[in-house]
Amino acid sequence: MVPLEKKRSARALLLASFFLVAGLFLLPFPAGAADGKTIEITVVKNDNLIDLCKKYLENPLNWPKIGRINRLKDYDLIYPGQKLNIPVGFLRGLPVSGHVIFVKGNVAVRAGAEGPWKPVRLNDYILQGNMIRTGGGSAVEIVFEDGTTFLQRPDTILDVNVSQRKEGDFFLKRMILQSGQLLVKLRRILGRESQMEIRTPSAVALARGTEFRVSVDEQENLTSEVLEGIVDVKAMNQSVALKEGEGTRVVKGAPPAKPRRLLPPPRPTDLLPVYRNMPLRFRFAPAEGAVSHRILLTSDAEGKDAIREEVIRAGDTAEFPAIEDGPYYLHGRSIDEIGIEGLPLAPQKINVRTRPLPPFIQAPVDGSRLKGKTVPFRWMKVPDAVRYQIQTSRASTPPETAEGLTETAETAQDLSFPDFGTYSFRIRSKASDGFEGGWSDTLKVTLIPPPPSPVLEKPALEGKNIHIRWRDQGPKMTYRCQIAREESFRKPVVDEKVNRPEITLSRPADPGVYYVRTSTIDAEGFEGGFSPPQSFEIPDRAKYWATFGTLTAMLMMILILP
Repeated sequence: MVPLEKKRSARALLLASFFLVAGLFLLPFPAGAADGKTIEITVVKNDNLIDLCKKYLENPLNWPKIGRINRLKDYDLIYPGQKLNIPVGFLRGLPVSGHVIFVKGNVAVRAGAEGPWKPVRLNDYILQGNMIRTGGGSAVEIVFEDGTTFLQRPDTILDVNVSQRKEGDFFLKRMILQSGQLLVKLRRILGRESQMEIRTPSAVALARGTEFRVSVDEQENLTSEVLEGIVDVKAMNQSVALKEGEGTRVVKGAPPAKPRRLLPPPRPTDLLPVYRNMPLRFRFAPAEGAVSHRILLTSDAEGKDAIREEVIRAGDTAEFPAIEDGPYYLHGRSIDEIGIEGLPLAPQKINVRTRPLPPFIQAPVDGSRLKGKTVPFRWMKVPDAVRYQIQTSRASTPPETAEGLTETAETAQDLSFPDFGTYSFRIRSKASDGFEGGWSDTLKVTLIPPPPSPVLEKPALEGKNIHIRWRDQGPKMTYRCQIAREESFRKPVVDEKVNRPEITLSRPADPGVYYVRTSTIDAEGFEGGFSPPQSFEIPDRAKYWATFGTLTAMLMMILILP
């Protein structure tokens, strides 16, 4: 008869053999089992290894591995006071939800891989097993109980595979990043530790107490950059440890690339205190080794709420279309030749104020040619504007260095210039608080001398006609001739255009003094100033005959007197 103690040993040995084989061939190796992080359990009276594993492990069938880790010669022989080390990855955990603290745009969540997508709203909770999707121009930030946050960037799909609180306030998270980019921040809180594992189609990134980025491109290649702490990146049975300020790239099906230093950020040049015109343009001095830059304009200093985002070649200008007035922050990162993004630019605060907008200029038309030295400026009224400023300069002078500035509350202004030539001009609006908006486009106008005024000859009275001549001003010139009863020419009695430097008119019927003047019209239709007026007089025939009759009567009286 087999003693009771021997029966128990035999049964334990059979169970150990069975579960050892099952553990070797059927069970996955939990995250955290190989990274060295363990907790210590003290054995008490009546404890055995199998019962302890049922109590503490997520999967009790891992008890043979616990025996191997603790180098137990006999898995059935443990004694009170003995210390057992258990990897935290094996421990049973309580699900921990994440809290949505920022959301923008089209963000959706679903339970598992098959459920319907539902919109994510601020203060929602993300549960273990949820999948989160962000659309273009969208983002979401989630914070967990241990202080860990992750910012999910646009066009990203993330599976919250595991989010648990383990024994001893140890938090374990396993995320599956299918595509897109994450910014992860693990925070150490007193008495608590966290481990973050991010799986992608090409590699696994494992981090503790750190801040790092992970992204997956369309070809399922991974890039990871560490901003603080240490991250282990594993692929194809090889691993690299990324220290602070290092990054790597993993092409799917290949081991991780050797860690390389993150490039410094691009340096913005010529930032303005206030941006008054659209589009916004930003220039950067590229870091050595950068082939491109990622430039973001956000409404917050943390860089979560991206208003505009653009990847440009190193040395190019970032250009953003119209945005609303207000304060913004400029961010930037350098990108090297294999796609690793560098250290972030410290947020640069900029102010945008475009209102009041520049007025729409009605006259003169850009490039127009005007005769004379006076320009009539006309523009449309602008809402929020109380005054306007006109800046003029010679075309050879840059507008920003010009000194000619005229201010008016009207939407029209005639300005005279000292010389003929080409001038530049632009107009801007001014608000009631004195803020001067952006300038309009710089336009040009050319002032040219008008055709010369012809010199009149003395008008000649020839019978029933009057003949007027003036000096010929050259080929292709036409002329205007005006005759009026008053020197002001308010109501001309004659206003005719002729092709020759002379005109013959019927003698005016009414007697009195008449004034005549002429002007020259060139081939482009520009008319010069009028000549100084000449005058001529048409005698009063009635007075002439009355005088003749009186004289005749007097002569006859003289003749008939004795």
